Amino acid sequence: AYEHPAIFPEKLAQDHILSWSNEGNLVFDPLCGSGTTCKMALKNKRHYLGCDISQEYCNIAQQRIDNENAQLKLF
Repeated sequence: AYEHPAIFPEKLAQDHILSWSNEGNLVFDPLCGSGTTCKMALKNKRHYLGCDISQEYCNIAQQRIDNENAQLKLF
């Protein structure tokens, strides 16, 4: 995630996700950058949809989501 110049804090994303959605809801981030919102949606049992104009940032986001999925499968 550190390849992105403006990383959204995970705790801030999680606070908004928990405040404004329920488990199973869809969380949409139209400027997902490094994928923090998508990662935290997944971690908090929400569906997610993220997009970004930069393929590089989409690749970073996908890697973070894949890593989170691997962590969730360990438990």
